[in-house]
Amino acid sequence: MKRLLLITTAALLALGSIVFAQSAVQAALRTPAGDKPLAQIHQNGQLYFSVEDVVTGLGGSIQPQGNGFSATLNNVTVAFGTESRFAVVREDLIELPAPAVVVDGKPFAPVALFQGFLSRAADLDVNWDSTARALMVRPAQRTMAGAQVSVTNVQGTTKVIVTLTTPVDYSILRNQTIYIIRFKSPIHPNTIAEEAHEDPYVTKTSFAGSDLRIQLTGPDVVGDSYKLENPFRVVLDLRKGEAPPNTPVPAIVAPRVQEDQPGIRTIVIDPGHGGKDVGATGPGGTTEKDTALMVCRKLASALEAKTGARVVLTRDDDTLIALDQRPALANQYKADLFLSIHMNAAVVKGARGSETYFLSADASDEVARRAAETENAPGRAGVASAPSSDLKLILWDLAQQDYLQESSRFASDLQEEMNAIAGIQNRGVKQAPFRVLVGASMPAALVEIAFISNPDEEAKLKDDKFVSTVVEALTRAVLRYKTDYETRIGLIRPTPPPAATPAAPARPATTTAKAGTGT
Repeated sequence: MKRLLLITTAALLALGSIVFAQSAVQAALRTPAGDKPLAQIHQNGQLYFSVEDVVTGLGGSIQPQGNGFSATLNNVTVAFGTESRFAVVREDLIELPAPAVVVDGKPFAPVALFQGFLSRAADLDVNWDSTARALMVRPAQRTMAGAQVSVTNVQGTTKVIVTLTTPVDYSILRNQTIYIIRFKSPIHPNTIAEEAHEDPYVTKTSFAGSDLRIQLTGPDVVGDSYKLENPFRVVLDLRKGEAPPNTPVPAIVAPRVQEDQPGIRTIVIDPGHGGKDVGATGPGGTTEKDTALMVCRKLASALEAKTGARVVLTRDDDTLIALDQRPALANQYKADLFLSIHMNAAVVKGARGSETYFLSADASDEVARRAAETENAPGRAGVASAPSSDLKLILWDLAQQDYLQESSRFASDLQEEMNAIAGIQNRGVKQAPFRVLVGASMPAALVEIAFISNPDEEAKLKDDKFVSTVVEALTRAVLRYKTDYETRIGLIRPTPPPAATPAAPARPATTTAKAGTGT
């Protein structure tokens, strides 16, 4: 609820669009339990329906909230206002054809609000029947879900990620050398196929009806499961462990539960690019993907030694990890900090220096916008990636409001420590819509260490002494932020200022006569 209130406050502008339109006319809210009265208005070519009539008619409640309104049904809350075309449900945005309006102090909204909200809160379909003058509300008709399976090994753990076109209930079972993800809705046959994998723990994935069968390399492979949203994904983490008992009855795999602890306990470091996506290439042939991985490996070791936190790399080899999966990994590990490392490139001769970014749907300047476009490019080096959605960026820009100030602090600490390196030009802290930061549910920043396109800076990036200096600067920045944050939340007691040295007693003034003056 706290998160929702923060998003609501950041997302919705002040109420001020009070509608003095024609009086509301009567329609019907048609549910399986019968018809109920529903006020409706027509304004500027758009139909609006009373939010109170719909929500309370279904057993929910509505109240003013911050600068807008919130409506709750089945413990699911939607927040909306009169100056925004977007409503917020959990971490989803509902795009409306027009903002809500207020008549006689009560909010009215287009049917799109109810379609987006009620589908999430009560699995209901909503449609307007103009002939019957009724808003039709009925249980949703379940359709087949599309599914896509990926298998990736990250730091010794194989992640089986099943991305679905719609949220689906499921259970996971284990039977000797097979994991089965059993979905409770039909899976569309055109989106599934049997696939062999060259992986330490998985040999094959295949669907049998609504069951995904994951063939393991041996009985000593064990796993944990969890789910991710936006898009809906089921993830199974596989690793070496003890073989399960030899029983013919499949065992249910319970989702992993992690206990949240205050402070900076887990840090996820993201080496930019990888695999087919080489990133930028220097005039001497140095690639961004290799340099970023080299820096991040050294940084991970330094951070583990200096901070005591668990440090996880999104990739520890030359593997291609989709941009959207990188912050998802950070979320999965319940990271407290997310740092993505990159090398810069420019067509302008002589461009040099370091710069740090944190997320915004709007770039802070034209240079930042072009930098984000370059890093987000879906077609670079043959990488197939879905285009970034403006709506998704807006969604996560709103969701990141919880972490906006902390991300700004973190980025400032990083840039200040980079500025302390001799010969590094300060290019400042900026904001831009980097896809690799979209979805990170923690303070997150991206550092462009140097311009690999500049021959002088490319040479520095191949110098062990310079790289060590960069790693030390980034380590100081993370430690500085960690100490500051944990002090602010009360986990660390602030260091008291040194006691003032008592002032020496004042000496009486004396007058000394100069000898030999004759006066």
